[in-house]
Amino acid sequence: MTRSYPPSRIVCNQTLLYYKIADVNAGRRSRRYREYAAGLGRALAVGALLVVALAYSYAVWRVAAYAWMRGLRFYHSHLFSGDALRDGIHLFLLAVGVLLFRRFTGVGVPRMKGAGWPLYGYVALVAVAAAAVAVNHVKPFYSSPFAGIGPLFFTLGPLAWELLWPGFVYGFATAIAGPRAPAAANHVLVALLTLAGTVWYAPFLPGLNALEAATFIGLTLAISFLSLTLRRRTGSIWPGFIGHVLVEFLLTW
Repeated sequence: MTRSYPPSRIVCNQTLLYYKIADVNAGRRSRRYREYAAGLGRALAVGALLVVALAYSYAVWRVAAYAWMRGLRFYHSHLFSGDALRDGIHLFLLAVGVLLFRRFTGVGVPRMKGAGWPLYGYVALVAVAAAAVAVNHVKPFYSSPFAGIGPLFFTLGPLAWELLWPGFVYGFATAIAGPRAPAAANHVLVALLTLAGTVWYAPFLPGLNALEAATFIGLTLAISFLSLTLRRRTGSIWPGFIGHVLVEFLLTW
């Protein structure tokens, strides 16, 4: 025998079901809005981080240039120059940051098993640079640039750059993005930092002609992208630093 319910009870049950479904949908919408808001907040935080890093870089450039102009050229040597002074200031400040925020800096032992194609990319770039040196008959430490630029130029600058961009900025940016960030977010982050890290070298451009500037920008983009990708894959700045030093040593002439 089929049990029957009064119409009022049926309407009441349908109303309750309707409100339950509405509550579920509202909860889903609210959750999506919170996720969108959190994503937007993280994106804005990463943008602010990039602005701070670029402002810090510009301030160090200006301070070093002013100090050099005002009289720190007391020791005329290839080992000590305005570039070495600027990079030395960078490294001092970044070394303090390493002591305070070591886990964000990528100064640990690299996981080389995960290096993959960026490592081969750096090997290819170094091979091309070495071929360019051979074709142009550059003699290390006797002809340009080695007779006019000391070894600090090829070491302090790359180390400062690697500590700042693949080190601190990438480390803080990934922490802001969170451990559940999609893989696409990491790729976007590498692309953004590649562009920002290239802007770091903008003060070098005024002294170059159009062809030299285009070559310099292309090379800097390649180095930035390979170093940041190696940082993402290995968790360390050191593979990118070694490649950066070798390429800059061979191609700065």
